[in-house]
Amino acid sequence: MNAEMNNLLMRVETRVRQLILKHRELQAEKKRLEEKITALHQEIDSLEEKNRLLQRQYDHLKMAKYIDMADSSTKDLRGQIRKMVRDIDQCVALLKAE
Repeated sequence: MNAEMNNLLMRVETRVRQLILKHRELQAEKKRLEEKITALHQEIDSLEEKNRLLQRQYDHLKMAKYIDMADSSTKDLRGQIRKMVRDIDQCVALLKAE
């Protein structure tokens, strides 16, 4: 019976060692995964900041385009008014000539 107990005790010790090794492996993997999560959170924060910056730049470009369109439409309108004034002047000149 003593041999059986020694055999059983050795098997239990072997299993405990295996469990300890597995536990250490899992702890190392957990630490690696936690570090990866931290790195990914930092990358997300960086990308969100970049997104906010790009959104602000886009908003500024939209505003500049709107202002540019307003300026060009004002220039077009001024050109049309000048043409109408020239046409009116020609009409008045023709009426005076008669």
